[in-house]
Amino acid sequence: MVMDKRTPSQAVDRVPAAFNQVPLLDYTMDHADIMLLLLLRFSLVPGWMRYPHWAGVSRVELEGPNVNAILTPYSDDASAAYSISLFAANSTVVKCVWGTETILIRTYGKGTDALIDRNQEMMNFVILSRSGLSPKVHGRFHNGFIYGYVDGIPFSASDLKHVEKYPLIARHMARWHKVDASDIIEPTSQLFKTYYEWLDSIPEKFTNPSVDATVRSFITIDRLRKELENLEAELSKVDSPIVFCHGDVNPMNIIYDAESGKIDFIDYEYGFYRPRGFDLGNHFCEHTGFDCEWELYPNPEFQRKFLREYLEAYDSSKPVTEEDVTRACAEANKFSLASNLGWGIWGLVQAELSDLEFDYPGYSKMRFDEYFRRKKAYLAM
Repeated sequence: MVMDKRTPSQAVDRVPAAFNQVPLLDYTMDHADIMLLLLLRFSLVPGWMRYPHWAGVSRVELEGPNVNAILTPYSDDASAAYSISLFAANSTVVKCVWGTETILIRTYGKGTDALIDRNQEMMNFVILSRSGLSPKVHGRFHNGFIYGYVDGIPFSASDLKHVEKYPLIARHMARWHKVDASDIIEPTSQLFKTYYEWLDSIPEKFTNPSVDATVRSFITIDRLRKELENLEAELSKVDSPIVFCHGDVNPMNIIYDAESGKIDFIDYEYGFYRPRGFDLGNHFCEHTGFDCEWELYPNPEFQRKFLREYLEAYDSSKPVTEEDVTRACAEANKFSLASNLGWGIWGLVQAELSDLEFDYPGYSKMRFDEYFRRKKAYLAM
C-alpha cells in the first residue's frame, strides 16, 4: 500500500498554548480494552478516580457498525453508567456518564491517519471551543482523546428537510463559516490538497483480490487524477469565499436538543478552510445517505429556501436578492461534484484499510457515477 504522503499540518508551528496544555498520556490504546480506556480517563483528570474498578468486564470485543453495551461499576452510585459504541469507520467511542456529567473517550479507527490529520482535528477543538461551537477537550493519548459530550439526539434523514429544522442547519453552518482561525492556521483552501493525498493512499493493488477486481472494473487511479485536475481548474473559476468548513454535515453529525430547539455539529476531523460551496454542496449530497438515494437530493425549490436562510445568517448587513440565491445554488451544485468525487476516493482508501463490514467499493462507485452523471449540467450553471 502507498504510504501516507501528507506533510505536517500547516498549523504545527502556530499551535496555541491551549493545545499544549491539554494533558497528554504517553500511551497507545488497544481498541478492545475497555478497562484501560476508562482508567485512562481517570489518570488524566483530577476527581475522576471515584470509580477505579469495574464489575465483570475486562475486555469487550466490538463487532458491526453500531454496538452498544452497558458496563456496571463497583459503586453504590446508581447514576453511574457507561456505554460503548463503534461509529462508522473512524473511531471507537466510549461514553461515560455520572449524574449530569458526561464525557466521551475516542480511539482512532484502524488506518484512519491516512484520511484524517489528527493534529488538525485536535486544533479544530481549540478553534471551535473558543467560539462556543465545540465541547472542551479534557485530555489526549497517542491514538485518541477525551472530550465533552454534546447533549441531544442525532438528526434523521427526514429531519434534513423538516420545515422547522432545516433553517437551523443553514444558520448554524453560517455561524461556522464566520469562525476566524487565521491566528492558528493559514486561511487557504485545503480541499484538493486533501483529495490528492487520499488519492496517493489508494494502493496500486488491493490486498483483497475481489475488491481489486471490483475497483478495476469501474475506475482507474489515472482517471481519478485527471478528473481531480480538471475539476480543480473548473471550480477555481467559481466565486466561493474561503471559510472554515465542517466538511461532513450529515444527519449523524447534527445533534438536536429538543428542549432548547438548538442544534450543534459534532465530529470535527474533516474541519478546515475550504470554499463555502463545498459545505453547502456536500450537505445537499448528504440528504441521500450512505445508500446514495439520489432522488432525495434537494430539489431547486428546497435549495433556494435553504440557501436564503444561509445567506441571511451569513451576512445580515444587506438584503438577500433572488440573484444572490441563484448564484449560491450554482455554487453549491458545482461543489457537490467535489463532494462526490472526494468521498468516492475516500471510499477506495477505506476499502483497503477498514475492517468494517461495509461495501466501500460499491459506495465509491455510486459517488463516481453521480459525479459523471451531473458533471456537465452542474458546471454549466
